[in-house]
Amino acid sequence: MMRYITTLVSVFLIQQMFSQTFINGDFENNSANNTDQINLSNVSLNAMLPGVTAFGSYGDVDIITSSTYGGTGAQHQSWYVAITGGGTDIIALSLSKSLVAGKTYSISFYDRKTNGYAANPIQIGLSTTNTDFGSVIYTSPDAPTDNVWTQRTFTFTAQQHGQYITVQMPGGGISTWAQVDNFVFNNTTVPLKTIISPTVSIVVNDVKKDTVLVNIKHKDSTIVKTIDTTFIKKPFLKFNRRKLNGRKLLIQETVSASKSTIKLMVWDKKRMDGDIVSIYVNGQLIEENLMVSKTKKEIIIQLQPGSNFIVMEAINLGRVPPNTAAISINDGTKHKITTLVSDLKKSGTLEVLFNPDAVAVK
Repeated sequence: MMRYITTLVSVFLIQQMFSQTFINGDFENNSANNTDQINLSNVSLNAMLPGVTAFGSYGDVDIITSSTYGGTGAQHQSWYVAITGGGTDIIALSLSKSLVAGKTYSISFYDRKTNGYAANPIQIGLSTTNTDFGSVIYTSPDAPTDNVWTQRTFTFTAQQHGQYITVQMPGGGISTWAQVDNFVFNNTTVPLKTIISPTVSIVVNDVKKDTVLVNIKHKDSTIVKTIDTTFIKKPFLKFNRRKLNGRKLLIQETVSASKSTIKLMVWDKKRMDGDIVSIYVNGQLIEENLMVSKTKKEIIIQLQPGSNFIVMEAINLGRVPPNTAAISINDGTKHKITTLVSDLKKSGTLEVLFNPDAVAVK
């Protein structure tokens, strides 16, 4: 039934950003002649890899195409880069245009390590030149994983103009070694300004006034901005503790967390068979149509007090039904790994109990 709602609304002007790109963020444009190039000096690397500048104190960057050094080769297409730690290797990635101070951007990339070498978290900077690291905009929350590409995604507001995204592994030294690949800008919405309107009358269907949580990942923390708004929930989303979108929820494990922000990782630890899933938290869609693969997908989740339901909904059944995925949660102290199983009638669910006074994940 139609009804009138009188409310004070905040109208956000949004600018869509689609044109920002890395010149050579996947390292495919190179003159390496289909051969691994190991321990390159800064001068040699810079001559071989357009759009990428090495300026570390030692100069030991590698351009690699084979699977000799861990995993199954590049994360994207054919090539990736490896760097040593402690400032011995630093690279600057050229951008199609300068980032603008005060605007918000989102970047994704992948990292990995190989057996036999220690590795430390990767750090990303924004710089005005390709010979200086500039200011830190992101540090990975953990070190790269042996032989597995892990996706890192973060959002930041540029504090200065900058034509270069810089990459280093600040911990360790010449004997620590990590691999990176596939730097991309994600489609990002940027709030330009807020206009407070007078009281208005809006004709809508049945709606509820809710609080929208906007999560901005920056370094190791999640910043939560609260916006009061009136909106209509997606009509297909029907959630309670027993069902989501008409499918029965099977709680396959219950764990507890001592912090309100946790890191969720989703991946296939067995054979990839084309499983596609969507991830919901308390009925809210947070990851849609995710292809479950050997590459770990990292998602930052904000818990509510009490019970929280992380639901894996099957979009298809893959080649070998039902759909399965390894799920890990980490509250910053300990982590728990479990497996969720879903089909087209039932959705595997992980229940996370949050009590600020409780112990870490157990």
